[in-house]
Amino acid sequence: MSRGKKQRKIGAFMTVLERKPKKQERLADPTSKEARRKRALEQRKKQKSVYEKAQGSQNALERDKAAGRKGTRHGGPLAAKIRKLNAAKDKPQDKAVQPDAEQDD
Repeated sequence: MSRGKKQRKIGAFMTVLERKPKKQERLADPTSKEARRKRALEQRKKQKSVYEKAQGSQNALERDKAAGRKGTRHGGPLAAKIRKLNAAKDKPQDKAVQPDAEQDD
């Protein structure tokens, strides 16, 4: 006794087209697989080349130099306060070092 092969039945939800749609027609339909795939490829974040990465950081350093900063792009009231305190700490040490240098001469 042989078994009958299963045949694919076309249900109400499937439409059979006489001709296959062209690629441009498939891309025009926003719900088609090709259109979704193309949109995902375009939206995907692309990695920058080494040259572009270097250009980005170089421009930031140049901006920092123009602004009078030493290699940092972060700043604010707290950073200014810390710089002021550090400068105040350094001043007394500098004054203490100078008289020692004069005595040695």
